[in-house]
Formats: sequence, structure tokens, C-alpha cells
Amino acid sequence: MSYIKEILSAKKEEIKKIGKNSRWMKSKMQGSIKSKGNFLRNIKKGKINIIAEIKKASPSRGIINGRLDVEKTALTYNNFKSFISGISVLTEPLYFMGDPADIKKVRSKTTLPILRKDFIFSEVQVYESTVMEADCILLIASLLGAKKLKRLYELAGSLGLDVLVEVHDIKELDRVLDAGAEFIGINNRDLKTMRIDEETIYSFLRYRSNKELSDKVFVCESGIRDTGYIKDLFSGGINAFLIGEYFMSGNDLEAILRDMELKLKIEKLI
Repeated sequence: MSYIKEILSAKKEEIKKIGKNSRWMKSKMQGSIKSKGNFLRNIKKGKINIIAEIKKASPSRGIINGRLDVEKTALTYNNFKSFISGISVLTEPLYFMGDPADIKKVRSKTTLPILRKDFIFSEVQVYESTVMEADCILLIASLLGAKKLKRLYELAGSLGLDVLVEVHDIKELDRVLDAGAEFIGINNRDLKTMRIDEETIYSFLRYRSNKELSDKVFVCESGIRDTGYIKDLFSGGINAFLIGEYFMSGNDLEAILRDMELKLKIEKLI
């Protein structure tokens, strides 16, 4: 967990700097508020929806693609709207080599909705995300208490942002459901050990079968590399998948996407 402590410490300093410009940001934000639902509206029922990620590095892998061209990658993703429903952009600089400016770079090359993926735990970061022209933000349940999670979730909604709330266990799921979450990411990666267990999401599927959650959109995160896994989860009711490292670590992104598109078409999943 040391990397998270370092990131959160750095974020606190970022927030102080952002706070000094809060008056400018709020005035700028007024023209950025949009009707809520741009991201969620693009997740179509009855088919596979991939949220394709732009990520240069990670705590578990180190540098994944140090020469990543953000704009070219966004343009490539944009050409595969048959199964890509949104783009996730890492903006955390310390361990993920992200940059908030990457969102506008992506925006200039695609009409797909954009998720800002970062460690968000302050209201000022939510305002900042609106100014960046993100359509959706990530909130990580394990890093937020129940009251703060609900406060940030409701603030984001009032600003026209969708919210992907990430959970890692059933206890967190119950907490985010109490907060009103409707777009929920199930992360197969344990943030403490950084290990991926692709079976994690199946425990959520078993739990979900005993509750009425048909109005919620669940996203499988981490460890997704083949269409067989996607097909199996789709049959269990999961139709949205966030894929980062698999796309980012390949030598030919377009070829990888073309291959996935073909396999999904053969399986009649798109």
C-alpha cells in the first residue's frame, strides 16, 4: 500500500495548488456543465462494451508504454466504436505517468465519452474534472469513507458527471449501493498486493443473483485478455469491461483491436 500513500500525499499538494485557483476554476466550470449521463448512455444493453484505457505505466508493471502517443491512441480507439464505448484516461503522474492535459488531447481526437481515472478524494478534484471536460470520474470505495463517497458522488452528479465507483469486495459493494451508485466497477486486482484474481468477479455475480440489481451497470476491471473470459462473464450478466494493460503493452494496437473485434463478431457479442 506504500504507493497509495505516496500518491495520496502528492494529491494533497496538488489539491492545495488547485484550491488557489478555485475562483477561476468555478467560473470556467460554468460553461463545462453538461447533462448527466454521457458515459453511461453509451453503454449499450445486449452487447459487449469495452472501456479502452490510455495508460503509460502502473505500480504493478512500471513503464508499460513509455512512448505512448495519446492522440494517436485515442484516434485508433475511435475507429473501433463497434465495441469500444468509452475511453479511460489515467491522469495520475507519479506512478501512472498520466497528465490531466491528456483528457483534452483525447477529446480532440474522438467523440467517445471520457472517464478520468485518478485518485479522487476532494471536491476540488471533481470541479477540476468538469473543467477538463471529462464525462465520468472514478471514485475508489476503499479510499473513501461512506459520507465522503456519497458527498463526492452527489457533487459529481450535480455537475453532469457520471461516476464509476470501484469496489473490491462485497462489503464495499453494499456501501456504494447505499450511496446510490448505479455504475460499479469490480476490480479483480487487490490494491494491497497488486495481484490479479480473475475469479474475483464471480463472487460478485453469485452475490448479485440474490439481489435485485438489474438497474445497475457492472464493469469488470483488470486481468481481461481474451474473448473467452468476456463471453463467459457476458453470459453471467456483465457486459462492460475496462481494458488497459492488454491494449497498452502490445506492439500493434490496431491489430489487437481488429482481432478482438473479429472474435467478438464471430461470437455474436457485438
